[in-house]
Amino acid sequence: MTPAQYLEFKKSESDQEIKDIFNFNAKAFAESQDFTWSEDNIKKEIKEGWKLYSVSYDDDIVAALFLKKDDGTLLTKNTPIKLIYQGNGFSHKIKDFYEKVAKENSMKRIVNYCPSDNFRMISLNEGHDYTKTGKTFGPHDEILEWEKHLKN
Repeated sequence: MTPAQYLEFKKSESDQEIKDIFNFNAKAFAESQDFTWSEDNIKKEIKEGWKLYSVSYDDDIVAALFLKKDDGTLLTKNTPIKLIYQGNGFSHKIKDFYEKVAKENSMKRIVNYCPSDNFRMISLNEGHDYTKTGKTFGPHDEILEWEKHLKN
């Protein structure tokens, strides 16, 4: 079995779980999001309806995910994979997790927000049949919106 098959996805709701996600490797994520990576801003995202998930391998948090349900669409964004774990197929498993959640909730569309300079994530989106919507976000339009329509 590959390491990606052992990933654990856990919804994070307590202050301690949020702190653990923030602290596990905050430096790796500081410039990769559409908001400044801080514990307060993570809590703000949660208050705005985003659900926070940790992605762990062998008890080590390797990424953080944000999911939000919006009128039949699953909105998604995630941090990059922790550097020492890149290349193990974890990003593909995250995309599979998004599809699983969307299908379990009878959603027909997934939207993913991705930094315009993250070529790995852009390539991953293309490889998983996501298409750019043409919409951009952020102070400098650095966040791209991608979508995938599901066949349930």
